Amino acid sequence: MVTSTLPAGAMVALATPVTQDGSPDPQGLERLLDRVISGGIAGISPCGSTGEGARLTSDQRLRITRQVTEHAPGLPVIPGVAVTSLPEAHCELAAIADLGATAALVAPPSYFPSTDAETEDLYVRLADQSPIPLVLYNIPAFTNAPVSPSVVGRLMRHPNIVGLKDSSRDLEYLQNIIHAAEDARMTGKFRIYTGTDTLLVASALAGADGTIAASANLVPQLGVRILRLVSTDLPQAIILQKQLAMVVAACRKGSPPAGWKTALSLAGICGRSLVPPAAALDDDQAAQIWEDLQRAGVFEPDLRNIS
Repeated sequence: MVTSTLPAGAMVALATPVTQDGSPDPQGLERLLDRVISGGIAGISPCGSTGEGARLTSDQRLRITRQVTEHAPGLPVIPGVAVTSLPEAHCELAAIADLGATAALVAPPSYFPSTDAETEDLYVRLADQSPIPLVLYNIPAFTNAPVSPSVVGRLMRHPNIVGLKDSSRDLEYLQNIIHAAEDARMTGKFRIYTGTDTLLVASALAGADGTIAASANLVPQLGVRILRLVSTDLPQAIILQKQLAMVVAACRKGSPPAGWKTALSLAGICGRSLVPPAAALDDDQAAQIWEDLQRAGVFEPDLRNIS
């Protein structure tokens, strides 16, 4: 059995800074990594949904993973792997393992609908050959292929499947997974993370191990503090959760993750461009995000950096 090295706590669903033509921006990524690491995050997940992994080429994802592992030695790194075919997925899993990734975050393919049996078979085939452990990724809004609790219950017994990220925004689903995984989690083998920033307190109280959150790009310390306070000062955790909800609402604009990219541009980290064909927000939308984030206490009036 694999003993998971995945941490509890707040990890970042890392954004991918890109230039105006959509090419990865290594300098912007370096600044972003400095920001999230100094904010106290417990791990880094590049090239997932917030990282626009499915819009990037395999070579771009590998270059980003290399930079992350080199810039953050000692931190768990869990890159997203975009599954379009089994052979390509096997190759990418082997490649990110060679780059030092801790595990891989894998969502079901999004083009064809999948039955539960097909989803389970996909993960078993990948996990059987992968040189690093897999983290299941339930994000039905993007894949239209939910990973059902019954499938998770069987897959968590696989020695090379060590966790789940749930971005369904469905607390009942998350609770069902937590209950189903009780034995595996007692051994330290299986971690459960929420991908829903606005449910950090609720998810932690339900028993989740932590989060892999988009908001940690902009306000990494906020999620870190919320999860630490849940067990020591719940009223204060709830106050901070309200602040985080304001941040998330401010950045829910345009095609994901356009709002987060714009917020990072306002913070002087990187440009607001997305990977084509996705479109960045315009100046009026950026101004609205600036005002909303000011109200949420993220920016002071003299820090504005429109780019």
